[in-house]
Amino acid sequence: MAETWEDYGNMTEEEIYQRKSLFGKIFSLRSIKKFLKYLMYLLVLIVYGLLFFRLCTGKPPKELSEILWTASVHHAYTEHGGALAVYEQEPVESIADDGYFSISDICYIPEAGSFQLTVRYNNSSIEALEQSLITKRTAERRSALKAEHPEWTADKIEAALEESLVSDPIVVEDLGKLPFVFVLRDDYGNVYGEYQYVHDSKTVYQYMRIAYENVYLFGDGTQDASKKDYPTPTAPMPAYLYKGAHASRGGEVNYLYMDMYYINDADVYSETFAYPLQVYTRTSELTKASLPDEIPSAPVSGLTHIDLTPEH
Repeated sequence: MAETWEDYGNMTEEEIYQRKSLFGKIFSLRSIKKFLKYLMYLLVLIVYGLLFFRLCTGKPPKELSEILWTASVHHAYTEHGGALAVYEQEPVESIADDGYFSISDICYIPEAGSFQLTVRYNNSSIEALEQSLITKRTAERRSALKAEHPEWTADKIEAALEESLVSDPIVVEDLGKLPFVFVLRDDYGNVYGEYQYVHDSKTVYQYMRIAYENVYLFGDGTQDASKKDYPTPTAPMPAYLYKGAHASRGGEVNYLYMDMYYINDADVYSETFAYPLQVYTRTSELTKASLPDEIPSAPVSGLTHIDLTPEH
């Protein structure tokens, strides 16, 4: 027997619920409340699961965030008896404004003239490239129609273009996973287009560990020489940067930008495909990094070589 009127009311409500048919129980207020509560819990779990998934998949594979032992780097290591200076810097812009590309794990090895970083892009960047190529080729057809029929009005040209696209649609060949090439530019107008890279995929992301050749951030002898001297690679303070000599070889590079191009139409004097990324600035601190415990006995194999250096 119920001891209070409240208990009696609760028992009556329970009895009413139990007497309902299965259909009535499913669509009762109690069941709807439970459904909404568990749905909310499920949505919270999904949101946290997606965040955890992005955190886990947004980082490059370990081997694509470490020093890339190219021939020049390995030679410098051997030549300097293991006293190799390695510096790191946080990216000035880790993600481009348009979101197509991001960079991480910058390191610079002055004795080898090697500037290294990891590039990451989503498969949606490849889709954007495909759409860009379609737009470009559509414009080329429009220009061809105008040149062939200068007397036609704009409306007639567009109608003819539409008919052409229906009868002979523009099809972009399979772009693959690596349709992009990358060059660096400094504030002196120099273009660094020679590099080697390794590649890996992770979920929807493509990763490239790139090592640029012949990059002399502290002067390459072609600019006005500064009066500043630099100590040896074993100098304890990262602010003192080693140049490979105790005297400066030229003016320091103030910044580096990275441009992206379609591999089959790479013209370093044309407009970049995506928003350029500033990857280095002299005003940001370079920190001394330690060499890995395991040093390879020879340059790493399996590197892909790219050379987009313009002819002077």
